[in-house]
Amino acid sequence: MNLNDLVGMQVVMDEAHGFPVDFKDTADKYRQLTKDLVGLFGEVGEFSNIVKKININLDRPKDYPVDLGEAEDNLKMELIDSLIYIIRIGAILKIDLEAELLKTIKKNEVRYEKLRSS
Repeated sequence: MNLNDLVGMQVVMDEAHGFPVDFKDTADKYRQLTKDLVGLFGEVGEFSNIVKKININLDRPKDYPVDLGEAEDNLKMELIDSLIYIIRIGAILKIDLEAELLKTIKKNEVRYEKLRSS
């Protein structure tokens, strides 16, 4: 399965649950984009909060106990939730995420060439 297959699955599920990706006018499109952007920021914030708690635990394990295994499971969940919002935003904007990601990887290969390990 490739990224475009996953995007397609997410779009079908979103539409079945009443979350549109096609709009009659620009205002509706950008209202939904705003909602999804706020959702993305919320998920990234939850991810960040878990990382913050892990770092406090690493600095003061006796004072601030954290189950690192559970925390990493929660990080995984929040990261995937963030990815779903990115997929939704890409679908709303009609971005071929797979093609654009591949182009950016190629650009970065040249851009960061000097950092490559020998």
